[in-house]
Amino acid sequence: MKPEKTPWSAELTKRTRLELEEMLTCTYPDTGKKQWALGSMVVDAAQFKNADGTRFGMMTVENAAADKWIIQLDSGGEESYETVDALLEAGWALD
Repeated sequence: MKPEKTPWSAELTKRTRLELEEMLTCTYPDTGKKQWALGSMVVDAAQFKNADGTRFGMMTVENAAADKWIIQLDSGGEESYETVDALLEAGWALD
């Protein structure tokens, strides 16, 4: 479901694009586990919200690092997008 107009600010849209296209990751030497340096946090997955106000989900660092734009929905299932543009046009933004 594509929203008629994305309510997200230009700043949030820009931040979402930047975090996805130029993501910073770190790998813990002891475990080899990759994590996402997202703003001031280090996380395994980024939380996303959709402009329709009903869908929320997450994207794992592994998928994002491999340019796989897959949102795992909190309600179950997933949505996959070919590009960051397609993900943004579908109303998704970092939460």
